Amino acid sequence: MERLHWFYGWMGRLPIRWRLALVSFGLLAGLLAALGILISVTEESALLASQANTLSSQASLVAAFDRLDKLDTSPLPENKISPDAASNVIATARKIIGLNKNIGVSVVAPDGGVIAADYEDTGSPVVTLQQVSIQQWLSTHTLYILANDSQGQRELVILQPIQEAIKQGKAAQPGTVTIALLQLSTPTTPVDQAVEQMRLILVIGIVGALVVAATLTLPLIRGALRPLVEMERVSTRIADGALSSRLKVPKTRDEVGRLASSFNSMVTRLEAAFARQKQFVADVSHELRTPLTALGGSMEMLLLEADNGDPDASRRLVRGMYAEVERMQRLVADLLVLSRLDEGQIKLHEERVDMGILAGEVYEQARQLARGQEIRCTAASSCLTVCGDADQLRRVLLNIVENALKFTPETGQIEVSVCNEGTDEIVVEVCDTGTGIPEEALPHVFDRFYRVDASRTRSSSQAGSGLGLSIAQGLVNAHGGTISISSAPEDGTAVTLRLPAVQ
Repeated sequence: MERLHWFYGWMGRLPIRWRLALVSFGLLAGLLAALGILISVTEESALLASQANTLSSQASLVAAFDRLDKLDTSPLPENKISPDAASNVIATARKIIGLNKNIGVSVVAPDGGVIAADYEDTGSPVVTLQQVSIQQWLSTHTLYILANDSQGQRELVILQPIQEAIKQGKAAQPGTVTIALLQLSTPTTPVDQAVEQMRLILVIGIVGALVVAATLTLPLIRGALRPLVEMERVSTRIADGALSSRLKVPKTRDEVGRLASSFNSMVTRLEAAFARQKQFVADVSHELRTPLTALGGSMEMLLLEADNGDPDASRRLVRGMYAEVERMQRLVADLLVLSRLDEGQIKLHEERVDMGILAGEVYEQARQLARGQEIRCTAASSCLTVCGDADQLRRVLLNIVENALKFTPETGQIEVSVCNEGTDEIVVEVCDTGTGIPEEALPHVFDRFYRVDASRTRSSSQAGSGLGLSIAQGLVNAHGGTISISSAPEDGTAVTLRLPAVQ
């Protein structure tokens, strides 16, 4: 594997389209080459088998034409055939089957020695087989043997046993014995030429197929990877600050098309996040500028002794400064809570909390803040327990009630109710008869620094930071619940909390 590191490193430096092309063409070339080799080997085997079958049929005709006792093959002692008898077999073979001139005929002994041969017309040297080859053939009887003649030319050899009845004295015994082998051999040159021609055709076909594949595939690869190239350019523009850049999504809904859609969705979310961050910084700057300006003015008046030595005037200036400092402290605390909610680092000290009791505590606090509004609190008698942080849930509920007090006239009413829906949810609802919220503002009430009533000034005693509902939504979500608002102008507002119940 270490020897291939340089190859992997070189491939890794190539563009994706070239890597895909090289891998695909390499696999295609390997597959076609393997197929070509298989076809070539199969074709060669088929041609050799056909040639061998022809020779085998001819050799069988010689053996079946007449028995050796009619050919005067009188065997020598120890079941050996005489050279004259072997010559008679060769002559009979030539006369009976009319062998072609390119076929050599010989009679060989079982030990591989040539007894008689007729190669004069073929012009080829005699093919001699080793005793090992003959003994293997006698045990397996394969169709043919491939051997080289004395000049190194490949020959196809067929062997046909020449058998004689076993004799003992003048009486023939049952069975036969192989006294020699009729050997027919022919050069494989025609087969080799046909195979070479086939291989040439296969090579030309493989090269042509690769050229056609390259012509058809390379444009497809370029087209398929074009969105990736465009994605690279768009990513560069986005890195330079052009967050409005988008990819052109291809019509095909393949992996690249889905990647382009996901990329556009990601950039859209990034653009929205950066826009929110930019707006957030602007809003924080605006929120802090007002109290800082007030503090600066008050301190300047104290430094210039604009109070003319009046202690009451000085105390009023200091109280105003203290109020602005408290306002900034609340703003910073709210921003810290939002930051922790965004990062998922808010720590909840979970315990069993009875929302009926918690609503009663908030009700008592709200009565101290009321400017004459009528406040009521009702809670179901059944189990109203949730698992959560009591302080954070109290903060959420008190924030909602304070908002209701701000926008409900002195003659209005505010009602806090707690009930359960089945055994799964605890529902807390805060309803008021205040000014209500315009329909177009409802989708934005949970946005940070959003104020429905823009006519209120920052110095108003009722003015808030615009973060209360954002914090409430984040805390409710952290408890696994939901918060929703329904309202209409001059028809009051209803805020509904839904929290998972515990038994």
